[in-house]
Amino acid sequence: MTQLTAVLATAITLLSVPAWAQGTRQRVDLDCQPADAALAYLCTVRIADAAGKPIEGTDLTLSAEMPSMPMAHSVQPVRAMPVAGQPGAYQGRIELEMTGEWAVKVQVKGPRPDIVVRKLDFQPDKVTPAATR
Repeated sequence: MTQLTAVLATAITLLSVPAWAQGTRQRVDLDCQPADAALAYLCTVRIADAAGKPIEGTDLTLSAEMPSMPMAHSVQPVRAMPVAGQPGAYQGRIELEMTGEWAVKVQVKGPRPDIVVRKLDFQPDKVTPAATR
């Protein structure tokens, strides 16, 4: 009976391994653009599986932190909502405290949990990938 218990425990452990650990991590793309007010940005997240098929029905949040001043400048998480007519696309509006380099965290809560962080340079008229050092 103990062997059966060990086999079942191993099977349950293998089934609960996250997708990224199985080598089938989903693809998460992030694009932010200036919105309707100063320091407000509309961020679009596109989620797809490893084959490129959009993933729908997920729950995700966006937050941001200024890497150069993490305790001083951060943005509370906001929920990103599905974009009508665009499978796998979600949008959320973040309001920053100043322009500059921010680390935007996309937290996917389900059905395949994941956390992705992208460093972006937010300016009044555009958002670009942050320079790598």
